[in-house]
Amino acid sequence: MNEAYVLLNVNYKMQSSIIDQVKKLSTVKAVKSVYGIYDLLVVLESDNLQKIKGEIDNNFHTIEGIENLTTLISVD
Repeated sequence: MNEAYVLLNVNYKMQSSIIDQVKKLSTVKAVKSVYGIYDLLVVLESDNLQKIKGEIDNNFHTIEGIENLTTLISVD
């Protein structure tokens, strides 16, 4: 199983809407609000790493209110 983490900086006023949209993505396992330099942590999981990559490339970049994202791909 492939796993990735996406760290998001978001517009605070749109955070609830962003969480709702991200949760609809098929590879998203969890969305967590966090304290620190990031606002949200998204955990993605799939047997197909390209599917995870595709969702990040095609969907996260189109969600209004996401100001910055950092992607971490887990390797075992």
